[in-house]
Amino acid sequence: MTALVKTNLDDAVKLFEPKFSEFYGSHAEKLAELRDRLKTANEEASRLEYYKWLDSAYLKEVNASTKELAAKLKAKNYSNMLVIGMGGSGINPLLIKNSLYEFAIDRKSTLNIIVQNNLDPTSMTARLEDIKSSLDSTLFVIISKSGGTDEVRRNINIILDTWSEKIGTDLALKTFASNSVIITEPLDKDPGKNFLHRFNEELKSKTGVQMPWLENDPNIGGRFSLFSPVGMFIAEMLGLDSDTMIEASAKAFQDFISGDDTCAKLAAFDILLSRNNFSSRYSMVYSDSLEVLNKFRAQLKGESLNKDGIDSTIHVPGIGTVNHHSDLELLLKKNNGVILEQVFFTEPLQDHTNKKELETMKDLAGSSNYKSLVDNHINPLKDYILSNGAPVIQREIAKQDEASISYFLMQDMLTTILQAGLQDELGSITKLDLAIRQHEVERYKKSLDILRNEVSQ
Repeated sequence: MTALVKTNLDDAVKLFEPKFSEFYGSHAEKLAELRDRLKTANEEASRLEYYKWLDSAYLKEVNASTKELAAKLKAKNYSNMLVIGMGGSGINPLLIKNSLYEFAIDRKSTLNIIVQNNLDPTSMTARLEDIKSSLDSTLFVIISKSGGTDEVRRNINIILDTWSEKIGTDLALKTFASNSVIITEPLDKDPGKNFLHRFNEELKSKTGVQMPWLENDPNIGGRFSLFSPVGMFIAEMLGLDSDTMIEASAKAFQDFISGDDTCAKLAAFDILLSRNNFSSRYSMVYSDSLEVLNKFRAQLKGESLNKDGIDSTIHVPGIGTVNHHSDLELLLKKNNGVILEQVFFTEPLQDHTNKKELETMKDLAGSSNYKSLVDNHINPLKDYILSNGAPVIQREIAKQDEASISYFLMQDMLTTILQAGLQDELGSITKLDLAIRQHEVERYKKSLDILRNEVSQ
Protein backbone atom coordinates (compact mmCIF):
# COMPACT_ATOMS: atom_id res chain seq x y z
CA MET A 1 0.00 0.00 0.00
CA THR A 2 1.34 3.45 -0.94
CA ALA A 3 2.15 5.61 2.07
CA LEU A 4 -0.33 8.45 2.51
CA VAL A 5 2.49 10.76 3.62
CA LYS A 6 6.24 10.40 3.05
CA THR A 7 8.67 12.47 5.10
CA ASN A 8 12.30 12.99 4.10
CA LEU A 9 14.04 14.10 7.27
CA ASP A 10 17.28 12.20 6.71
CA ASP A 11 19.00 14.78 4.49
CA ALA A 12 18.41 17.53 7.05
CA VAL A 13 19.36 15.37 10.04
CA LYS A 14 22.72 14.43 8.46
CA LEU A 15 23.82 18.02 8.92
CA PHE A 16 23.41 17.64 12.69
CA GLU A 17 24.97 14.23 13.29
CA PRO A 18 25.90 12.81 15.72
CA LYS A 19 24.19 15.53 17.76
CA PHE A 20 20.67 14.60 16.61
CA SER A 21 21.04 10.86 17.21
CA GLU A 22 22.36 11.54 20.70
CA PHE A 23 19.55 14.02 21.41
CA TYR A 24 16.82 11.71 20.07
CA GLY A 25 18.24 8.72 21.91
CA SER A 26 18.30 10.63 25.19
CA HIS A 27 14.55 11.20 24.85
CA ALA A 28 13.62 7.56 24.16
CA GLU A 29 12.25 7.05 27.66
CA LYS A 30 10.16 10.21 27.50
CA LEU A 31 8.81 9.21 24.09
CA ALA A 32 7.79 5.77 25.37
CA GLU A 33 5.95 7.41 28.27
CA LEU A 34 4.22 9.84 25.91
CA ARG A 35 3.08 7.00 23.65
CA ASP A 36 1.53 5.28 26.66
CA ARG A 37 -0.11 8.49 27.89
CA LEU A 38 -1.63 9.30 24.52
CA LYS A 39 -2.68 5.71 23.87
CA THR A 40 -4.72 5.75 27.07
CA ALA A 41 -5.65 9.45 26.97
CA ASN A 42 -9.38 8.73 26.97
CA GLU A 43 -9.45 5.80 29.37
CA GLU A 44 -11.07 6.40 32.75
CA ALA A 45 -8.00 5.74 34.91
CA SER A 46 -5.55 7.80 32.85
CA ARG A 47 -7.75 10.40 31.17
CA LEU A 48 -6.10 13.56 29.85
CA GLU A 49 -8.16 16.72 29.66
CA TYR A 50 -8.75 18.11 26.13
CA TYR A 51 -7.67 14.93 24.30
CA LYS A 52 -11.06 13.71 23.07
CA TRP A 53 -9.84 14.40 19.51
CA LEU A 54 -7.76 11.19 19.81
CA ASP A 55 -10.86 9.11 20.60
CA SER A 56 -11.77 7.79 17.14
CA ALA A 57 -14.57 5.61 18.53
CA TYR A 58 -16.28 8.73 19.91
CA LEU A 59 -15.66 10.69 16.69
CA LYS A 60 -17.22 7.92 14.59
CA GLU A 61 -20.21 7.73 16.93
CA VAL A 62 -20.92 11.47 16.87
CA ASN A 63 -20.30 11.52 13.11
CA ALA A 64 -23.36 9.34 12.59
CA SER A 65 -25.52 12.18 13.95
CA THR A 66 -23.54 14.69 11.92
CA LYS A 67 -24.14 12.76 8.69
CA GLU A 68 -27.82 12.31 9.48
CA LEU A 69 -28.37 16.05 9.94
CA ALA A 70 -26.27 16.87 6.86
CA ALA A 71 -28.36 14.47 4.75
CA LYS A 72 -31.59 16.20 5.82
CA LEU A 73 -30.20 19.62 5.02
CA LYS A 74 -28.68 18.59 1.69
CA ALA A 75 -32.17 17.51 0.64
CA LYS A 76 -33.24 21.17 0.89
CA ASN A 77 -30.89 22.03 -1.99
CA TYR A 78 -29.37 25.17 -0.54
CA SER A 79 -27.49 27.43 -2.92
CA ASN A 80 -25.08 28.83 -0.31
CA MET A 81 -23.60 27.84 3.03
CA LEU A 82 -22.28 30.70 5.17
CA VAL A 83 -20.10 29.46 8.03
CA ILE A 84 -19.35 31.77 10.96
CA GLY A 85 -16.57 30.73 13.33
CA MET A 86 -13.42 32.23 14.77
CA GLY A 87 -9.97 30.68 15.13
CA GLY A 88 -10.07 26.90 14.77
CA SER A 89 -13.85 27.02 14.35
CA GLY A 90 -13.37 29.01 11.16
CA ILE A 91 -10.07 27.77 9.81
CA ASN A 92 -11.17 24.11 9.82
CA PRO A 93 -14.06 24.79 7.40
CA LEU A 94 -11.74 27.00 5.32
CA LEU A 95 -9.16 24.19 5.19
CA ILE A 96 -11.72 21.65 3.98
CA LYS A 97 -13.04 24.07 1.38
CA ASN A 98 -9.58 24.92 0.05
CA SER A 99 -7.90 21.51 0.13
CA LEU A 100 -10.72 19.21 -0.97
CA TYR A 101 -13.44 21.27 -2.65
CA GLU A 102 -12.28 24.54 -4.21
CA PHE A 103 -10.10 22.92 -6.91
CA ALA A 104 -11.92 19.59 -7.23
CA ILE A 105 -12.92 18.61 -10.75
CA ASP A 106 -15.64 16.09 -9.91
CA ARG A 107 -17.48 17.86 -7.11
CA LYS A 108 -20.41 15.98 -5.61
CA SER A 109 -22.00 19.27 -4.58
CA THR A 110 -22.73 22.66 -6.14
CA LEU A 111 -22.93 24.44 -2.80
CA ASN A 112 -21.28 27.85 -2.66
CA ILE A 113 -19.43 27.85 0.67
CA ILE A 114 -18.45 31.12 2.35
CA VAL A 115 -16.50 31.25 5.62
CA GLN A 116 -16.51 34.35 7.82
CA ASN A 117 -13.51 33.90 10.11
CA ASN A 118 -13.10 37.53 11.14
CA LEU A 119 -14.88 40.37 12.90
CA ASP A 120 -14.66 42.60 9.85
CA PRO A 121 -17.98 44.29 9.05
CA THR A 122 -16.74 45.23 5.58
CA SER A 123 -16.17 41.61 4.50
CA MET A 124 -19.29 40.35 6.27
CA THR A 125 -21.51 43.01 4.69
CA ALA A 126 -19.96 42.41 1.26
CA ARG A 127 -20.58 38.68 1.54
CA LEU A 128 -24.21 39.23 2.47
CA GLU A 129 -24.54 41.66 -0.44
CA ASP A 130 -23.25 38.95 -2.81
CA ILE A 131 -25.96 36.51 -1.71
CA LYS A 132 -28.75 39.00 -0.94
CA SER A 133 -30.96 37.58 -3.70
CA SER A 134 -30.64 34.08 -2.23
CA LEU A 135 -30.56 34.67 1.54
CA ASP A 136 -33.56 32.38 1.97
CA SER A 137 -31.67 29.56 0.18
CA THR A 138 -28.59 29.99 2.36
CA LEU A 139 -27.69 27.63 5.20
CA PHE A 140 -26.06 29.41 8.14
CA VAL A 141 -23.62 27.33 10.20
CA ILE A 142 -22.75 28.96 13.52
CA ILE A 143 -19.72 27.49 15.30
CA SER A 144 -18.46 28.42 18.76
CA LYS A 145 -16.98 25.90 21.18
CA SER A 146 -17.95 27.90 24.27
CA GLY A 147 -21.03 29.47 22.74
CA GLY A 148 -19.85 32.88 23.87
CA THR A 149 -17.45 34.08 21.15
CA ASP A 150 -17.93 37.83 20.79
CA GLU A 151 -17.08 37.91 17.07
CA VAL A 152 -19.64 35.19 16.33
CA ARG A 153 -22.42 37.03 18.18
CA ARG A 154 -21.70 40.26 16.33
CA ASN A 155 -21.63 38.59 12.92
CA ILE A 156 -24.99 36.94 13.65
CA ASN A 157 -26.32 40.39 14.49
CA ILE A 158 -25.15 41.74 11.12
CA ILE A 159 -27.05 38.93 9.36
CA LEU A 160 -30.25 39.56 11.31
CA ASP A 161 -30.09 43.33 10.85
CA THR A 162 -29.47 42.94 7.10
CA TRP A 163 -32.32 40.48 6.71
CA SER A 164 -34.71 42.50 8.88
CA GLU A 165 -34.24 45.54 6.64
CA LYS A 166 -35.16 43.38 3.67
CA ILE A 167 -38.17 41.40 4.90
CA GLY A 168 -39.01 42.68 8.39
CA THR A 169 -37.82 41.49 11.79
CA ASP A 170 -40.37 38.76 12.48
CA LEU A 171 -39.94 37.02 9.15
CA ALA A 172 -36.15 37.50 9.29
CA LEU A 173 -35.92 35.75 12.67
CA LYS A 174 -38.10 32.86 11.55
CA THR A 175 -36.28 32.41 8.25
CA PHE A 176 -32.90 32.51 9.98
CA ALA A 177 -33.99 29.96 12.60
CA SER A 178 -35.35 27.67 9.87
CA ASN A 179 -32.09 27.73 7.94
CA SER A 180 -29.37 27.56 10.59
CA VAL A 181 -27.29 24.97 12.42
CA ILE A 182 -25.38 25.48 15.66
CA ILE A 183 -22.20 23.62 16.64
CA THR A 184 -21.30 24.20 20.28
CA GLU A 185 -20.75 22.60 23.68
CA PRO A 186 -23.55 20.50 25.22
CA LEU A 187 -26.37 22.13 27.17
CA ASP A 188 -25.21 20.75 30.51
CA LYS A 189 -21.72 22.29 30.27
CA ASP A 190 -22.69 25.81 31.35
CA PRO A 191 -26.15 26.72 30.00
CA GLY A 192 -26.12 30.16 31.60
CA LYS A 193 -22.94 31.24 29.80
CA ASN A 194 -23.57 29.62 26.43
CA PHE A 195 -25.01 32.38 24.28
CA LEU A 196 -25.87 30.07 21.40
CA HIS A 197 -28.16 27.86 23.48
CA ARG A 198 -29.87 30.92 25.01
CA PHE A 199 -30.13 32.48 21.55
CA ASN A 200 -31.69 29.29 20.23
CA GLU A 201 -34.29 29.28 23.01
CA GLU A 202 -35.13 32.94 22.42
CA LEU A 203 -35.65 32.36 18.70
CA LYS A 204 -37.84 29.36 19.48
CA SER A 205 -40.00 31.46 21.82
CA LYS A 206 -40.38 34.19 19.18
CA THR A 207 -40.75 32.05 16.04
CA GLY A 208 -41.71 28.55 17.16
CA VAL A 209 -38.63 27.20 15.35
CA GLN A 210 -35.70 25.61 17.18
CA MET A 211 -32.41 25.41 15.33
CA PRO A 212 -30.76 21.97 15.20
CA TRP A 213 -27.39 21.76 16.93
CA LEU A 214 -24.43 19.41 16.98
CA GLU A 215 -22.33 18.74 20.05
CA ASN A 216 -18.77 20.01 20.15
CA ASP A 217 -17.25 18.07 23.03
CA PRO A 218 -15.71 20.41 25.65
CA ASN A 219 -12.54 18.27 25.56
CA ILE A 220 -11.86 19.12 21.92
CA GLY A 221 -10.24 22.53 21.48
CA GLY A 222 -10.69 24.62 18.35
CA ARG A 223 -7.38 23.84 16.66
CA PHE A 224 -7.86 20.09 17.29
CA SER A 225 -11.52 19.98 16.19
CA LEU A 226 -11.14 19.12 12.49
CA PHE A 227 -12.43 15.55 12.87
CA SER A 228 -15.29 16.55 15.16
CA PRO A 229 -18.60 17.97 13.83
CA VAL A 230 -16.81 21.33 13.40
CA GLY A 231 -15.05 19.93 10.33
CA MET A 232 -17.05 16.83 9.47
CA PHE A 233 -20.41 18.59 9.09
CA ILE A 234 -18.82 20.92 6.52
CA ALA A 235 -17.22 17.94 4.76
CA GLU A 236 -20.56 16.12 4.52
CA MET A 237 -22.39 19.19 3.21
CA LEU A 238 -19.76 19.47 0.46
CA GLY A 239 -20.21 15.83 -0.57
CA LEU A 240 -16.92 14.65 0.94
CA ASP A 241 -16.38 11.38 2.78
CA SER A 242 -16.19 12.29 6.46
CA ASP A 243 -15.88 8.65 7.55
CA THR A 244 -12.73 8.27 5.45
CA MET A 245 -11.29 11.41 7.01
CA ILE A 246 -11.83 10.13 10.56
CA GLU A 247 -10.49 6.68 9.65
CA ALA A 248 -7.33 8.18 8.11
CA SER A 249 -6.71 10.32 11.18
CA ALA A 250 -7.17 7.23 13.37
CA LYS A 251 -4.69 5.37 11.13
CA ALA A 252 -2.08 8.09 11.67
CA PHE A 253 -2.55 7.82 15.43
CA GLN A 254 -2.45 4.03 15.35
CA ASP A 255 0.75 4.09 13.29
CA PHE A 256 2.31 6.43 15.86
CA ILE A 257 1.45 4.33 18.91
CA SER A 258 2.53 1.20 17.01
CA GLY A 259 6.06 2.56 16.57
CA ASP A 260 6.15 4.90 13.56
CA ASP A 261 8.76 7.47 14.61
CA THR A 262 7.98 10.20 12.03
CA CYS A 263 6.13 12.52 14.40
CA ALA A 264 8.62 12.01 17.21
CA LYS A 265 11.61 12.73 14.98
CA LEU A 266 9.97 15.84 13.51
CA ALA A 267 9.24 17.08 17.03
CA ALA A 268 12.73 16.33 18.37
CA PHE A 269 14.41 17.88 15.34
CA ASP A 270 12.44 21.12 15.72
CA ILE A 271 13.48 21.34 19.39
CA LEU A 272 17.12 20.77 18.43
CA LEU A 273 16.94 23.39 15.67
CA SER A 274 15.43 26.01 17.97
CA ARG A 275 18.24 25.36 20.47
CA ASN A 276 20.80 25.85 17.70
CA ASN A 277 19.77 29.34 16.62
CA PHE A 278 17.14 28.41 14.03
CA SER A 279 14.22 30.73 14.66
CA SER A 280 11.83 30.00 11.78
CA ARG A 281 10.50 27.07 9.77
CA TYR A 282 9.64 28.42 6.33
CA SER A 283 6.99 26.00 5.11
CA MET A 284 6.55 26.16 1.33
CA VAL A 285 3.51 24.39 -0.11
CA TYR A 286 3.49 23.82 -3.86
CA SER A 287 -0.24 23.79 -4.51
CA ASP A 288 -2.97 26.40 -4.16
CA SER A 289 -5.10 23.71 -2.52
CA LEU A 290 -2.60 23.52 0.38
CA GLU A 291 -2.52 27.26 1.16
CA VAL A 292 -5.09 27.15 3.99
CA LEU A 293 -3.63 23.88 5.28
CA ASN A 294 -0.38 25.80 5.73
CA LYS A 295 -2.15 28.62 7.58
CA PHE A 296 -3.89 26.02 9.75
CA ARG A 297 -0.48 24.57 10.64
CA ALA A 298 0.82 28.03 11.52
CA GLN A 299 -2.09 28.51 13.93
CA LEU A 300 -1.69 25.01 15.37
CA LYS A 301 2.02 25.49 16.02
CA GLY A 302 1.68 29.10 17.14
CA GLU A 303 -1.07 28.61 19.69
CA SER A 304 0.45 25.39 21.00
CA LEU A 305 4.22 25.88 20.98
CA ASN A 306 5.11 29.56 20.71
CA LYS A 307 4.87 29.93 24.50
CA ASP A 308 7.31 30.66 27.30
CA GLY A 309 9.14 27.50 28.32
CA ILE A 310 8.64 25.58 25.07
CA ASP A 311 11.43 25.52 22.49
CA SER A 312 10.10 25.74 18.95
CA THR A 313 10.73 27.38 15.61
CA ILE A 314 8.09 29.77 14.29
CA HIS A 315 6.02 28.41 11.39
CA VAL A 316 6.14 30.85 8.46
CA PRO A 317 3.72 29.87 5.66
CA GLY A 318 4.66 30.35 2.03
CA ILE A 319 3.29 29.10 -1.27
CA GLY A 320 5.33 27.89 -4.23
CA THR A 321 6.23 28.79 -6.76
CA VAL A 322 5.29 32.40 -5.91
CA ASN A 323 7.30 32.60 -2.67
CA HIS A 324 9.78 30.06 -4.01
CA HIS A 325 11.05 32.82 -6.30
CA SER A 326 10.26 35.98 -4.35
CA ASP A 327 11.99 34.76 -1.18
CA LEU A 328 14.85 32.94 -2.85
CA GLU A 329 17.45 35.45 -1.67
CA LEU A 330 16.27 35.02 1.92
CA LEU A 331 16.34 31.23 1.69
CA LEU A 332 19.82 31.19 0.18
CA LYS A 333 21.38 33.40 2.85
CA LYS A 334 23.81 31.49 4.99
CA ASN A 335 23.24 31.45 8.75
CA ASN A 336 19.83 33.08 8.38
CA GLY A 337 18.17 30.99 11.10
CA VAL A 338 15.62 29.55 8.65
CA ILE A 339 14.85 25.90 7.99
CA LEU A 340 13.00 25.19 4.75
CA GLU A 341 10.13 22.70 4.65
CA GLN A 342 8.66 21.72 1.28
CA VAL A 343 5.16 20.22 1.14
CA PHE A 344 3.79 18.87 -2.12
CA PHE A 345 1.69 16.09 -3.63
CA THR A 346 3.30 12.90 -4.87
CA GLU A 347 0.55 12.75 -7.47
CA PRO A 348 -1.45 15.84 -8.50
CA LEU A 349 -5.21 15.79 -8.83
CA GLN A 350 -4.78 17.04 -12.39
CA ASP A 351 -1.63 17.16 -14.51
CA HIS A 352 -1.04 18.41 -18.03
CA THR A 353 1.16 16.77 -20.66
CA ASN A 354 2.11 19.34 -23.26
CA LYS A 355 1.41 18.86 -26.96
CA LYS A 356 3.47 20.11 -29.89
CA GLU A 357 1.08 22.58 -31.45
CA LEU A 358 3.36 25.61 -31.78
CA GLU A 359 6.97 25.81 -32.89
CA THR A 360 7.83 28.06 -29.96
CA MET A 361 6.51 25.39 -27.55
CA LYS A 362 8.09 22.32 -29.18
CA ASP A 363 10.66 21.86 -26.40
CA LEU A 364 7.74 21.30 -23.94
CA ALA A 365 6.06 18.61 -26.03
CA GLY A 366 5.44 15.38 -24.16
CA SER A 367 6.56 16.77 -20.81
CA SER A 368 4.53 16.76 -17.60
CA ASN A 369 4.09 20.13 -15.92
CA TYR A 370 3.87 18.60 -12.45
CA LYS A 371 7.02 16.55 -13.00
CA SER A 372 8.70 19.77 -14.08
CA LEU A 373 7.60 21.44 -10.85
CA VAL A 374 9.22 18.68 -8.78
CA ASP A 375 12.32 18.10 -10.93
CA ASN A 376 13.12 21.68 -11.94
CA HIS A 377 11.95 23.70 -8.96
CA ILE A 378 11.36 21.76 -5.74
CA ASN A 379 14.30 19.35 -5.70
CA PRO A 380 16.97 21.71 -7.06
CA LEU A 381 16.13 24.25 -4.33
CA LYS A 382 16.37 21.50 -1.71
CA ASP A 383 19.73 20.29 -3.03
CA TYR A 384 21.21 23.77 -3.23
CA ILE A 385 20.17 24.79 0.29
CA LEU A 386 21.45 21.51 1.72
CA SER A 387 24.75 22.08 -0.06
CA ASN A 388 24.96 25.42 1.74
CA GLY A 389 24.72 23.58 5.06
CA ALA A 390 21.12 24.56 5.87
CA PRO A 391 18.40 21.97 6.66
CA VAL A 392 15.51 21.11 4.32
CA ILE A 393 12.62 18.77 5.15
CA GLN A 394 10.41 17.37 2.39
CA ARG A 395 6.93 16.05 3.08
CA GLU A 396 4.96 14.43 0.27
CA ILE A 397 1.19 14.01 0.53
CA ALA A 398 0.18 11.08 -1.66
CA LYS A 399 -2.93 12.61 -3.22
CA GLN A 400 -5.32 15.50 -2.93
CA ASP A 401 -7.98 13.37 -1.27
CA GLU A 402 -9.70 12.93 2.08
CA ALA A 403 -7.45 10.14 3.36
CA SER A 404 -4.08 11.70 2.49
CA ILE A 405 -4.91 15.20 3.75
CA SER A 406 -6.39 13.85 6.98
CA TYR A 407 -3.41 11.58 7.69
CA PHE A 408 -1.02 14.49 7.17
CA LEU A 409 -2.97 16.80 9.49
CA MET A 410 -3.21 14.22 12.27
CA GLN A 411 0.55 13.70 12.01
CA ASP A 412 0.98 17.44 12.46
CA MET A 413 -1.30 17.53 15.51
CA LEU A 414 0.61 14.65 17.08
CA THR A 415 3.98 16.24 16.27
CA THR A 416 2.84 19.46 17.93
CA ILE A 417 1.89 17.95 21.27
CA LEU A 418 4.88 15.58 21.23
CA GLN A 419 7.18 18.56 20.87
CA ALA A 420 5.84 20.00 24.11
CA GLY A 421 5.72 16.64 25.88
CA LEU A 422 9.30 15.75 25.00
CA GLN A 423 10.42 18.86 26.89
CA ASP A 424 8.77 17.82 30.14
CA GLU A 425 10.61 16.18 32.94
CA LEU A 426 9.85 12.46 32.95
CA GLY A 427 6.51 11.86 34.63
CA SER A 428 5.35 15.48 34.27
CA ILE A 429 2.69 16.70 31.83
CA THR A 430 3.17 20.41 32.53
CA LYS A 431 4.26 21.46 29.04
CA LEU A 432 1.96 18.95 27.38
CA ASP A 433 -0.85 20.67 29.26
CA LEU A 434 0.49 24.11 28.36
CA ALA A 435 0.54 23.22 24.65
CA ILE A 436 -3.06 22.02 24.53
CA ARG A 437 -4.51 24.89 26.56
CA GLN A 438 -4.63 28.64 25.95
CA HIS A 439 -3.58 30.00 29.33
CA GLU A 440 -2.42 33.41 28.17
CA VAL A 441 -5.44 33.88 25.90
CA GLU A 442 -7.82 33.13 28.78
CA ARG A 443 -5.86 35.43 31.08
CA TYR A 444 -6.08 38.16 28.44
CA LYS A 445 -9.85 37.70 28.09
CA LYS A 446 -10.32 37.88 31.87
CA SER A 447 -8.25 41.07 32.06
CA LEU A 448 -10.49 42.59 29.36
CA ASP A 449 -13.61 41.63 31.35
CA ILE A 450 -12.14 43.27 34.46
CA LEU A 451 -11.31 46.39 32.47
CA ARG A 452 -14.81 46.56 30.99
CA ASN A 453 -16.38 46.24 34.43
CA GLU A 454 -14.19 49.02 35.80
CA VAL A 455 -15.10 51.30 32.90
CA SER A 456 -18.84 50.58 33.23
CA GLN A 457 -18.75 51.43 36.93
